[in-house]
Amino acid sequence: MSLRDKYCIVGVGETEYSRGSGRSTRALAVEAVRKAILDAGLKASDVDGMLDYQSGDSTLAPHVAPDLGIRLNFYMDVMGGGSSTEALVGLAMGAIEAGMCKTVAIYRAMNGYSEFRIGGTGARAAQPVRGLDLAQVPFGMRSAGQNFALTFMRHMYDYGTTSEPDAHVKQAHSTHASNNPKAFEKKRVTVQDVVNSRWICEPL
Repeated sequence: MSLRDKYCIVGVGETEYSRGSGRSTRALAVEAVRKAILDAGLKASDVDGMLDYQSGDSTLAPHVAPDLGIRLNFYMDVMGGGSSTEALVGLAMGAIEAGMCKTVAIYRAMNGYSEFRIGGTGARAAQPVRGLDLAQVPFGMRSAGQNFALTFMRHMYDYGTTSEPDAHVKQAHSTHASNNPKAFEKKRVTVQDVVNSRWICEPL
């Protein structure tokens, strides 16, 4: 049975994008979810499922839901990175299909400048290394940039790719951001600006 066109995203909520929000990730999550519920024309009582993703840098669904007066029939706190966003949409559809809930709120809340952020920096004590991290973290592999750098280097080796195509992506992102009143970084950059900038993690 196809799920195509059976489900949809009906509301979106977001907080102000800032450097040093002065607020907890819990407060940010509550505000964003509340705005999404209102945007959808729903009430808190209409929501009975909640999903979020994080890397030990956020607040959990069982903490956010009570602040909004939501009684959950289903929730999941997923440990993951940026590609978790679309995965959670699929998980929400599956939970509804299974009859575990009817309406799901999905959120991501973080204070990447003032608190813990991927890569191990920020205001948090060092965390124990375990599981799959044992093969990476002791050797300095702590961020998405470091992980993707290895994959990209292999692509360069196999296909002769250079860093310039990535520079076009950054150039396009900066153009879009400059037109977005909510964006934090609005400065437009050229492909040459990116190519001439310092490495984040060579060759990216």
